[in-house]
Amino acid sequence: MGRGRGRPKYKGHSRHFTSREELEEDRKKDEEKARKRAERGYDSPSDESSSEESEEESEEEDEKDRKAKGVEGMIEVQNPNHARKGQVKTEKVDGESSQLTRRQKEELARQNYQKLQLECKTDQAHKDLARLAIIRKKREEEAAGRAGGPAGSAPK
Repeated sequence: MGRGRGRPKYKGHSRHFTSREELEEDRKKDEEKARKRAERGYDSPSDESSSEESEEESEEEDEKDRKAKGVEGMIEVQNPNHARKGQVKTEKVDGESSQLTRRQKEELARQNYQKLQLECKTDQAHKDLARLAIIRKKREEEAAGRAGGPAGSAPK
């Protein structure tokens, strides 16, 4: 047996459209409320002319002015797990922003390392030179062994 009893409800039957008169009345009521709020001195929600700086300042003030819960009012508590609002720019952290991006910094580091490598000032360069010295020494010994041995005989 079916769940619903009675007639099926079709989609368009229960729609309600507001008339122009109702919309005008609602708009006038909203304007009247906004005017009364302005007379009382409250900030109107339609003020969107504030700049980003004033928003940042208001956020900082909100954090200071918010009501302390429990012991927070008496003791200054810093929770390291507390999520901070937004991201902190590097300019604010260390005073001056680095002008280079991460990739540019990596490229400069790579170039500096290559320059040090050519000047044989890195550990890897020293190891390479030691390896080359050992190889040269072996080759000299082999060449001296071939020259000092029988010239006509070939190893079988």
